[in-house]
Amino acid sequence: MAEYYSEFPYLIFFIWIGGILVSFSMGSFYSTLAYRILRFYYGKERKIGSKLFRLKKILIEPSSCESCGTQIKGASIIPVFGYWISKKECRNCKAPINPLYSLCEAVFGLLFVVSFLLSGKLLGSFAFVALCGHLLVAASTDFKKFSLDYENLPFIVLFGALANYLLFDSVPGKAELIVYVSFSAVFFLIYFIFPASMGFADAIFAPAFAFLSIHPWWIFFLNSSYGIAIIITVLKRKKGESLRQVPIPMGVYFSIGLVLTFIARMLSNSGLLPNWADLIL
Repeated sequence: MAEYYSEFPYLIFFIWIGGILVSFSMGSFYSTLAYRILRFYYGKERKIGSKLFRLKKILIEPSSCESCGTQIKGASIIPVFGYWISKKECRNCKAPINPLYSLCEAVFGLLFVVSFLLSGKLLGSFAFVALCGHLLVAASTDFKKFSLDYENLPFIVLFGALANYLLFDSVPGKAELIVYVSFSAVFFLIYFIFPASMGFADAIFAPAFAFLSIHPWWIFFLNSSYGIAIIITVLKRKKGESLRQVPIPMGVYFSIGLVLTFIARMLSNSGLLPNWADLIL
């Protein structure tokens, strides 16, 4: 990145600002996509029209107020800032706007900043942000409905593989194939022996996520996913309630674990860590 900047020093500012703005827009797209998938595939509107009709509603329909259905126009549609410009409410019905949309858009911008700062690779950072978008969709459906969309998995694998190549010059090899097969064998064995402890979709998604983590980083992925899941579950459970009785949306934690794994890999490759940190990462 330094060599590129030395040739085009005046582009640095525009690259950063443009990248952040594009990431804001990607956050707006993916947060809306997650909401609409829940609405048209899991909500009351899942029986309305054909699959093609619902797909068009998900991908093409302009953004509108969740309360009155009025189309959002003008400055109110601007990612992150539109929430504040519209004074946190619909201009038509005055219903409050969910602040999670603006927060999600800002987080996507932050993810780009972290990725581009650590890697210096613009296209790789965009691929990483797109991967995070599809992980957001997976986490949203699992958190709300304890369900993972199989149709979303090919996009996760596609953008995960693309991010691996553009960020780390890495392509799957024999080691990654062994990781995938091993994870699949273990997770499906657990599913069939203890079906109440794991969902079928978890046994499909987890090996794919480990595959994308790249050997030996699947260890970091596995530990971070289950570590966060255990900590949050313990903190959220009711007093005296057994952990075995608490339903855990592992798709959420697998998604978080994969994002953290990519960031940890970028951090490890950045040269910003002291030598002793390489022993951990």
